[in-house]
Amino acid sequence: MNSTFRQAKMKKTITTLAIIFSISITFAQSNIKTPDYVNFTMDSLTKVSVLNTFDALFTKLKQGTINTDYLTPKNSDLTMSVLQDLMDYELKKDTINVKLEDKQLINIYPVSKNEQFLTISYTQPNKTNLPKIQYIFNLVATTNNAKTTFAIPLDYLTRNWKVEKVGNTTYHFTDQINVKRAEIFDQKHKIIASNLGIIPEELDFYMCDNYQEILKLLGFEYSLNKNGNYRNGYGVDAKTIFSIMNNEDFSHDILHYYSGQLYDKDDRNWVTEEGLAYNWGNAYYTDQNGEMISQERLVNELKKYLLEYPNTNIFDLFWNNTKIFNRIATEISVRSVISGIILNEIEKEKGLTGINKMLTCGRAKTMISYLKSTEELIGINRDNFDLKVSELLEKSN
Repeated sequence: MNSTFRQAKMKKTITTLAIIFSISITFAQSNIKTPDYVNFTMDSLTKVSVLNTFDALFTKLKQGTINTDYLTPKNSDLTMSVLQDLMDYELKKDTINVKLEDKQLINIYPVSKNEQFLTISYTQPNKTNLPKIQYIFNLVATTNNAKTTFAIPLDYLTRNWKVEKVGNTTYHFTDQINVKRAEIFDQKHKIIASNLGIIPEELDFYMCDNYQEILKLLGFEYSLNKNGNYRNGYGVDAKTIFSIMNNEDFSHDILHYYSGQLYDKDDRNWVTEEGLAYNWGNAYYTDQNGEMISQERLVNELKKYLLEYPNTNIFDLFWNNTKIFNRIATEISVRSVISGIILNEIEKEKGLTGINKMLTCGRAKTMISYLKSTEELIGINRDNFDLKVSELLEKSN
């Protein structure tokens, strides 16, 4: 009995040593460098499993693939979507930069018995003495039975957040949510889905004060291309939403989300989609009080603007997308407001069939395709644009 036990123990030891040896050889050719100042606090087998799988994951990214075997099952679709950003960056490198050692593991520490929090940095050479930081990126590694998988740090960073379901949406938040806004979003979500003939999905919605907070939940401690960006939200991605400036209503992009499921990319007309997103959802951005900006409010502001500047050419406003709503939010598009006014009339006269025709009138030559379809449906063209839109504005409440 003792002999059998000793043989089994020796076999296990030999197997473990073989795994460590084979993995160590692989890691010696690492794609991600580990400076000697990095402190490892886990056992040697876990360390080797984490580092080897980590390197293998990023080696595949460099080659243009994401190996799902290396991803933790929970939120794997969202993790894959986030890693797509890093993969796109890798694939855009020129022949000189692709040979540079630009990635370093700069921190690793345990956050549970079988989880490690990792941070890597991407840097670019720079003409000055200081290198340019491209990314500082975090992942959580989970190791079970010597197998390691990775996920964005979303679950770990929100582990103490509160959760409340409103209709089809589960909200995740630190303090409280505005239930009235959440109910408005749920209503709009269901109406948009119904209008497009889709069953509304169950969604997760994370409440964040700004876009930089969202990036951290997704793993981006820092992103060069997104530095200073704070007004945006994120989603719908893998049935997950991250709020626009801590607002519970994400109905603008729900329209884009379902449209993307229904229509081919080349058929989708963006002037239509934005106008319809303003009509059925909102203008995406919040005002100075943190409230979503409605199409009705913007139509009234457009009327005031035209009264103040009676010689304005409305078609020029539309074509050039002139900035006229800066006192509400600089990002608001007058083109989308005017498109929404026209689409509202098309919906009244031609119903959802007319809206569907507008949505699918083509991506190429977007403005021309849009005007060609408005002329076919309700007679609005470039020549009579000012007159017709003025009439629609007079009819609107």
